[in-house]
Amino acid sequence: MIKNKIIISIACLSLSFIAGCSSKELKNKADVVIWHWMTDRQDAFEELARKYKDETGVSVKFLVFAPSEVYVQKIWGAAQANLLPEIYSPLGDDRKYTSFIKAGQIADLTSVVDDEWKNKIFPKPLEQNVFSPDNEWGIKAGIYGIPIDVNSMEIFYNKDLFKKAGLDPDYPPKTWDEFIEIGKKLRQAGIQPFVSGFGEAWLVGAFAASYEWNIFGQDGILATIRGKIPYTDPRWIKILNIYKDMRDAGMFASGIVTMVNKDAERVFATEKAAMALNGSWGVNVYYQMNPNLNYGVILPPPMSDGKYPIKIWGGGGSSFNVNLKSPNKDKAIQFLRWITDDKQQIELSQKTHNIPSNKRCIDVLSPVLYDLASNLDKTFPKLPILENWKIVNAKNLGMQAVIIGEKTPEQVAREIQKEKEREMKEK
Repeated sequence: MIKNKIIISIACLSLSFIAGCSSKELKNKADVVIWHWMTDRQDAFEELARKYKDETGVSVKFLVFAPSEVYVQKIWGAAQANLLPEIYSPLGDDRKYTSFIKAGQIADLTSVVDDEWKNKIFPKPLEQNVFSPDNEWGIKAGIYGIPIDVNSMEIFYNKDLFKKAGLDPDYPPKTWDEFIEIGKKLRQAGIQPFVSGFGEAWLVGAFAASYEWNIFGQDGILATIRGKIPYTDPRWIKILNIYKDMRDAGMFASGIVTMVNKDAERVFATEKAAMALNGSWGVNVYYQMNPNLNYGVILPPPMSDGKYPIKIWGGGGSSFNVNLKSPNKDKAIQFLRWITDDKQQIELSQKTHNIPSNKRCIDVLSPVLYDLASNLDKTFPKLPILENWKIVNAKNLGMQAVIIGEKTPEQVAREIQKEKEREMKEK
């Protein structure tokens, strides 16, 4: 959906963007201009920019464009018109990332990210901005972005609602079978067991991906991408069955498959569901909606016959890239070094309730953020190849169909495999 909007809008945006920039935005030009989409962090960013100006004399201006779809369109329009700011992020997967690198719009930071800087950053979020020598995109090996925080996607659970259902909040589910049984008990107590923004297909895929790693491990996932393991393999059907199991147990909140994540976050924050799949950004969202919410976090419970450890979506967080074409790129790099230093990272984390990218700041985190940060080593590693987007789309839409009982896991597996075979023939 977003991709189609971008394609349709680029021509118009290029012209309108030039007109817009020539008036208001260029009048407010600073030494370093940063575009982002994080509305909840704008106040904290502006405060840090003021402190940086006081310390260095360099002016930094943060401009926020939201929601993320609007931001993405803004970036694409600016790229077409060669009007990108000093610091930004293209968002999206490696396909989009590499298109900006190839166009000379993202700087290679390898030579400036020395060991002192590198050793402050959690390895996983930095890894998301690194291209290895054997990458499929033909990008020169190196570091192309700097993370300012970290994400970790886990299951949040309401301790008070667990008590209300006669469950011990100190013993949340540790296996898939326990997870399903707890869901049934919550439903019997008149409590919606589970919510997430499953109207956003990527979230459906992110949850299932934890079980792909649990059942297949990295080698099996790569073998599937390469076409050596079919999606009709019983192990893939087992993964698709997680949504049938949850549906049959009555675990899903009403309307979950049409629910965007912002609405799902509101459902959990107002205590209308006992568990929620969400990213670590949810800590700040829940705090804004209900500061007294009593909750904890757990990893997705592994399956009893899973041969490999559970992995979770995350690690990347929010990263910034430097515009290679900007005459102020050196000033931009210096600001990124400053904002990822200890003092600034602690301030940013405390004000925005996000996990800092600086691993030396973990001890100052709240208990929930500390738990989330402690599981960063369990996030998905960056794979050398990606599944074709058509296959990913078929998987995610198919899983949504399983959730509402429109299709069986077996039907979905056949449809995904059919799309995969078509894709393999086109190579």
